[in-house]
Amino acid sequence: MIKFKRHIKVDDQVFETWFGMDIKKKGGKPNVSIFYYTDDPNEELSVHQLIKGNFTSKDEAVKYGTRFMRRMYQDMIKRENEGNSQDNDANEGSELLD
Repeated sequence: MIKFKRHIKVDDQVFETWFGMDIKKKGGKPNVSIFYYTDDPNEELSVHQLIKGNFTSKDEAVKYGTRFMRRMYQDMIKRENEGNSQDNDANEGSELLD
Protein backbone atom coordinates (compact mmCIF):
# COMPACT_ATOMS: atom_id res chain seq x y z
CA MET A 1 0.00 0.00 0.00
CA ILE A 2 1.22 3.49 -0.85
CA LYS A 3 1.00 5.86 2.15
CA PHE A 4 1.01 9.65 1.88
CA LYS A 5 0.00 12.72 3.85
CA ARG A 6 -2.15 15.68 2.77
CA HIS A 7 -2.99 18.92 4.54
CA ILE A 8 -6.69 19.66 4.13
CA LYS A 9 -7.83 23.21 4.76
CA VAL A 10 -11.36 23.85 6.01
CA ASP A 11 -12.16 27.50 6.66
CA ASP A 12 -9.28 28.69 8.86
CA GLN A 13 -8.23 25.22 10.11
CA VAL A 14 -5.74 22.81 8.56
CA PHE A 15 -6.07 19.07 9.15
CA GLU A 16 -3.13 16.72 8.60
CA THR A 17 -4.53 13.55 7.03
CA TRP A 18 -2.79 10.31 6.14
CA PHE A 19 -4.07 8.37 3.13
CA GLY A 20 -3.33 4.94 1.76
CA MET A 21 -3.72 3.78 -1.82
CA ASP A 22 -3.90 0.19 -2.99
CA ILE A 23 -3.45 -0.53 -6.69
CA LYS A 24 -4.34 -3.87 -8.24
CA LYS A 25 -4.64 -4.92 -11.86
CA LYS A 26 -8.07 -6.14 -12.88
CA GLY A 27 -8.37 -7.34 -16.45
CA GLY A 28 -5.31 -5.35 -17.47
CA LYS A 29 -6.74 -2.12 -16.02
CA PRO A 30 -5.78 -0.56 -12.69
CA ASN A 31 -8.21 -0.88 -9.81
CA VAL A 32 -7.31 1.81 -7.26
CA SER A 33 -8.72 1.97 -3.72
CA ILE A 34 -8.27 4.97 -1.39
CA PHE A 35 -8.10 4.70 2.41
CA TYR A 36 -7.62 7.12 5.29
CA TYR A 37 -5.60 6.39 8.41
CA THR A 38 -6.84 7.15 11.91
CA ASP A 39 -3.31 8.35 12.84
CA ASP A 40 0.24 8.25 11.51
CA PRO A 41 0.47 4.88 9.71
CA ASN A 42 3.72 4.12 11.55
CA GLU A 43 1.90 4.16 14.90
CA GLU A 44 0.96 0.75 16.25
CA LEU A 45 -2.72 1.54 16.89
CA SER A 46 -3.34 3.34 13.59
CA VAL A 47 -5.76 1.56 11.28
CA HIS A 48 -6.84 2.31 7.74
CA GLN A 49 -10.46 2.68 6.66
CA LEU A 50 -11.65 2.25 3.09
CA ILE A 51 -13.12 5.42 1.59
CA LYS A 52 -13.90 4.01 -1.85
CA GLY A 53 -12.52 1.60 -4.43
CA ASN A 54 -12.71 0.85 -8.17
CA PHE A 55 -11.00 4.02 -9.41
CA THR A 56 -9.15 3.79 -12.70
CA SER A 57 -6.42 6.33 -11.86
CA LYS A 58 -4.41 7.46 -8.85
CA ASP A 59 -5.32 11.13 -9.41
CA GLU A 60 -9.04 10.37 -9.44
CA ALA A 61 -8.74 8.40 -6.18
CA VAL A 62 -6.71 11.13 -4.44
CA LYS A 63 -9.15 13.86 -5.51
CA TYR A 64 -12.11 11.84 -4.26
CA GLY A 65 -10.40 11.00 -0.97
CA THR A 66 -9.47 14.64 -0.36
CA ARG A 67 -13.03 15.86 -1.08
CA PHE A 68 -14.44 13.10 1.15
CA MET A 69 -12.21 14.06 4.09
CA ARG A 70 -12.89 17.79 3.60
CA ARG A 71 -16.66 17.13 3.83
CA MET A 72 -16.10 14.95 6.88
CA TYR A 73 -14.11 17.72 8.60
CA GLN A 74 -16.76 20.31 7.65
CA ASP A 75 -19.48 18.11 9.17
CA MET A 76 -17.37 17.58 12.29
CA ILE A 77 -16.89 21.36 12.73
CA LYS A 78 -20.60 21.97 12.13
CA ARG A 79 -21.62 19.37 14.76
CA GLU A 80 -19.08 20.79 17.21
CA ASN A 81 -20.42 24.32 16.73
CA GLU A 82 -24.03 23.12 17.11
CA GLY A 83 -23.08 21.27 20.30
CA ASN A 84 -21.39 24.37 21.69
CA SER A 85 -24.42 26.54 20.95
CA GLN A 86 -26.73 23.98 22.63
CA ASP A 87 -24.44 23.93 25.68
CA ASN A 88 -24.56 27.73 25.82
CA ASP A 89 -28.37 27.70 25.53
CA ALA A 90 -28.59 25.13 28.35
CA ASN A 91 -26.27 27.19 30.55
CA GLU A 92 -28.30 30.34 29.93
CA GLY A 93 -31.48 28.50 30.85
CA SER A 94 -29.99 27.23 34.11
CA GLU A 95 -28.88 30.76 35.01
CA LEU A 96 -32.49 31.88 34.82
CA LEU A 97 -33.46 29.27 37.41
CA ASP A 98 -30.94 30.59 39.99
